[in-house]
Amino acid sequence: MYASRSQGLRIAPPEAPVTGYMFGKGIYFADMVSKSANYCFTSQSQPEGILLLCEVILGDMHECTRADATPLPPGMHSRKGVGSTQPDPSTYYTSPDGVVYPIGKPKPSNVKSTALLYNEYIVYDVAQVKQKYLVRVKFLYK
Repeated sequence: MYASRSQGLRIAPPEAPVTGYMFGKGIYFADMVSKSANYCFTSQSQPEGILLLCEVILGDMHECTRADATPLPPGMHSRKGVGSTQPDPSTYYTSPDGVVYPIGKPKPSNVKSTALLYNEYIVYDVAQVKQKYLVRVKFLYK
């Protein structure tokens, strides 16, 4: 995490762990912490992880319900992997400057057929990302 703070975000740097490129090489985000928590690689013996909270300019999103690593269609700025679970849209907060914060309890997304449990947002240009907060979390294993 130190590298991203000192060198900025980079797309698929060679020293980063590879967890797959379901939607191509990009910077991946989620609107549910339970999705992001999986990438903290914690365990009962090492329960602490770090989450980087960012503001992301998504622009026009190309929505997918299955893996799609092809280049974005013309005019699209990001890709959204549409999941079957999402934060309740009726509880989203929009700041005075127009930033939408997806908060709320999980609820079904009513998407008929998707291979994804949670939404994923992928951008392919680091200029679309503003790092905001670095949060250290401790996971409670049962």
